[in-house]
Amino acid sequence: MNSLSTVLGGEKMSKKILVIFVALLAVSVYVAPVMAFGPENTEEKNPNVVIDGYNTQMWLPSGVMNEWIENPMAPGPFRVTLKDAAEFQIKTAIVPLSILEIFASENQWFYFSQDDFAAFRVLNGKDPALADNYIEGVYIKLIFVGW
Repeated sequence: MNSLSTVLGGEKMSKKILVIFVALLAVSVYVAPVMAFGPENTEEKNPNVVIDGYNTQMWLPSGVMNEWIENPMAPGPFRVTLKDAAEFQIKTAIVPLSILEIFASENQWFYFSQDDFAAFRVLNGKDPALADNYIEGVYIKLIFVGW
């Protein structure tokens, strides 16, 4: 039965491979970017992040918006993921009968018309003018943070 050192060409060869592997691992850990997914660790230099009191918006390059909202009427803060219906199609999205229905299902995509999205923004104390950017409506999903 061959040992690993024999297969790799001797003990010196296996040590070289181990040193190279550890060096590559150290370099990859050092240069790999680390992104904190949440408003707590964002930097003010990032133009895609808007901090407004407790509420934070993060616009991704794909056009997706993540927003952390604290609504006094809700049991805790929640994260809203928003996709423009003109650019994305989510076939499993539900068309709610009421805008409040979205609070009953975490991590479920809903489709809101432009008017419904404006009403959702007003309900959460946010500026409804953002809905003007979404003529064809939006896909929206809530993640409850700390509930």
